[in-house]
Amino acid sequence: MKDRIGETAGKVWQALQEHGNLDVPRLAKQVGEKEGMIHMAVGWLAREDKIDFHVKGPKVTLGAKG
Repeated sequence: MKDRIGETAGKVWQALQEHGNLDVPRLAKQVGEKEGMIHMAVGWLAREDKIDFHVKGPKVTLGAKG
């Protein structure tokens, strides 16, 4: 499971690099994973300080750092 989360984290980071800020549902479609796996991958990337969180009211989008 840990390997799958890491692989998904890589795909999420690539999607954010290519497409800019995205929310979780769009990331799930872009990466081809369920939202639960996206949440785990986002946690992985947040721990590594590789993503930014953009909050506007109730909506949260994510963006890649670097």
